[in-house]
Amino acid sequence: MFDIDSCAVAMNVTTPEEFCTIAGTWSINEYPSKTPVTDGSIAMNSLFAIPGYFLVEECSATSAGNLDWFTEHFIDKHEIPEGRKLYEYLDGEVEKIKPEDSDVYFLPFLYGSNDNPLGRAAFVGLSSYNEKIHSIRAIYEGVVFSHKTHIDRLLKTRKPPKTIRMAGGAVNSVVWVQMFADILGYPIETIAVKELGALGCAMAAAIAAGEFKDYGEAVASMVRVDRTVNPNPDRAAIYKKKYEKYSAIRDALGGVWDIFK
Repeated sequence: MFDIDSCAVAMNVTTPEEFCTIAGTWSINEYPSKTPVTDGSIAMNSLFAIPGYFLVEECSATSAGNLDWFTEHFIDKHEIPEGRKLYEYLDGEVEKIKPEDSDVYFLPFLYGSNDNPLGRAAFVGLSSYNEKIHSIRAIYEGVVFSHKTHIDRLLKTRKPPKTIRMAGGAVNSVVWVQMFADILGYPIETIAVKELGALGCAMAAAIAAGEFKDYGEAVASMVRVDRTVNPNPDRAAIYKKKYEKYSAIRDALGGVWDIFK
């Protein structure tokens, strides 16, 4: 039971119809399939925890870990109002600016890139009127844009899902989950358990112990969708244009990474 398998099982992503994204240190995006995708269009296939299935995956270290780096180095803990938690404060800051009112972009490549193996992180579009708050929003958006890059690749290999299940630290942010829904264009479902990897392992153990005959029974008993967040059509249109600009910036910088060897 590998972590990405375990999380998928714990979200009831157990048949080819489902699809999930995990926003933690890594951007993990995947779905089960009875056949692997072998034409080179996706990052990898692995044997799934459920016999007879492969896990079709797109992933990179371009997710919420970028925000952790920023908060560690650039957020003064004294500026957080008393009684507020760090990520509640960050959500509040992001919500102060509408997406159309910020033209700052962030490539979330601090720990790796899903575009070029030599790619580096970058803020683009900063000007003298920008404040820290614009950089925070750019990180939130850049992380989701990076997930979208992976997800778009995967969706070329299958039918669109009805919803996308989501896990990882980012699900603790109502603002971020809404942003995932708006940018990806699908309803986002989250599960009523925080440690999904542990839940998936518990399900496997329960099957092995004879408590359930298979994952179908285990899922029916142990997995519950906590909430569904639908895309905001108005913001989805704004983010579509912003993703096009993000992609243009990413592609334009692709030619300079060799000088960082």
